[in-house]
Amino acid sequence: DPTIFSSPTRMSNVILKIGDQQLHVSKEYLAVHSPVFEAMFFGNFEENGRKEVVIKDVVYEEFLDLLHLIYFKSLVITDRIVVHILKLADRFQMEDVMELTKKHLIQSKGINAAKKLLIADQYRLDSVRDHCLQSFTSFVNLMKELKLTPECDNLSKDMKSAIYDRFSKI
Repeated sequence: DPTIFSSPTRMSNVILKIGDQQLHVSKEYLAVHSPVFEAMFFGNFEENGRKEVVIKDVVYEEFLDLLHLIYFKSLVITDRIVVHILKLADRFQMEDVMELTKKHLIQSKGINAAKKLLIADQYRLDSVRDHCLQSFTSFVNLMKELKLTPECDNLSKDMKSAIYDRFSKI
């Protein structure tokens, strides 16, 4: 329900402004799930004590997905939303949410291994990287899949090293 955070409740004590939208949330609840929000609301930052806090560089609907996930555990992570949930979990250092996204990526059949390697590289998800690399029986098969995904030209040195390590042991 997208309207659940649109008006104040007795549990909400701060308004997050995302663009021209407002979300009424609990500082304490967000702080429990995120050291970034904990520092923002209870540390020596300008947001401490404010009734409204602007959150920049976030898509409202994507942040709403994140809130539904942490507040109600009602959101199922799917291939369609895993990257934006992961991006927000990384930004706000939400370890529990990061674990859920890793689990989804490892189990997903709808995201190819090359795309998973890109995501693992970008967000430093070693368990996802290792799982993907183990799924390839040969270096040739991996290279074929990577060539089909042009973004793989930009893999980090760490990822390239992990690929080398995986296949140098065969």
